[in-house]
Amino acid sequence: MSTSIILFIFGLILVIKGGDWFVDSSVKIAKISGLPEAFIGATLVSIATTSPEIMVSATAAIKGHSTMSVGNAIGSIICNIGLILGLTNVIMPSKIDKRLFSGKAFLMTIYMILLFILGFNGSIDRVDSIILIILFIIYVIYNSYSVKNRRVLVSNRSSKKILPKEIIKIAISFIFGITAILIGANLLIDNGVILAGYLGIPEAIISLTLIALGTSLPELVTAITALRKGHGSLSIGNIIGANVLNITLVIGISGILTPLKLLEQNIYFDFLVALILMLLLIIPLIKRNRVTRLNSLILLLVYIGYITLLYGVFS
Repeated sequence: MSTSIILFIFGLILVIKGGDWFVDSSVKIAKISGLPEAFIGATLVSIATTSPEIMVSATAAIKGHSTMSVGNAIGSIICNIGLILGLTNVIMPSKIDKRLFSGKAFLMTIYMILLFILGFNGSIDRVDSIILIILFIIYVIYNSYSVKNRRVLVSNRSSKKILPKEIIKIAISFIFGITAILIGANLLIDNGVILAGYLGIPEAIISLTLIALGTSLPELVTAITALRKGHGSLSIGNIIGANVLNITLVIGISGILTPLKLLEQNIYFDFLVALILMLLLIIPLIKRNRVTRLNSLILLLVYIGYITLLYGVFS
């Protein structure tokens, strides 16, 4: 068991560090391209920070652990809103421009409801997964259209000339990041299954908590860094984008690789908690143009309550 714990932790470190390299290189690529901050946060950074979830869930699906695929994706959504946004905004509340986020937040919520409908029969098959991938494409098109039609957004293009040596460093960081995430994902899944068996805890709960928290650490690091530097819009845009990607890409890609089995717990508890957290976030967000400390504390308490019930009732 000690070997499995060490390998699980090592896999987690690889996923986190790989995600860090991948995020840094992706942000640099985005800045070179001159894309606006809000677009970067809602799409490119979200894809980068969600890469651990994609790799872990896809790996779990290939290895036949479909409940881990779903648990990791939904657990990450819950962790992103309840723990990450809740904790960081209790420390430092964020102001936002609701014109930039109301549409994205609406899509996030609608996508969660559609996932609930698609999975109500107890599975996400390949047809369902293709629908989810199409929803992702719609989200990207919407973001591109919104950026194109809002002159308020400014370019991030750096006037500094990028040297070929710097481009090579970015490319190496990008490749190393993906490789580390892939190796770490395999270690997480294989040893997560072993630990679940040793501890007598269902795989779904391991994926909803420990693995989901591990794969969500890039979002946490990004949120803390963005808030510390005064870029609250980047932080919230990243979380909203990451949640959309968890619903569409993470579950969609996993479901294309192999049909995903959903537990009753997923449908009637996990999905509903994720939807409740979304509503608790976006209703005050759109109404007040900010995430208040009280709102953030409520999100954090819901997350703590969810984890407590998860281990108390379902383990």
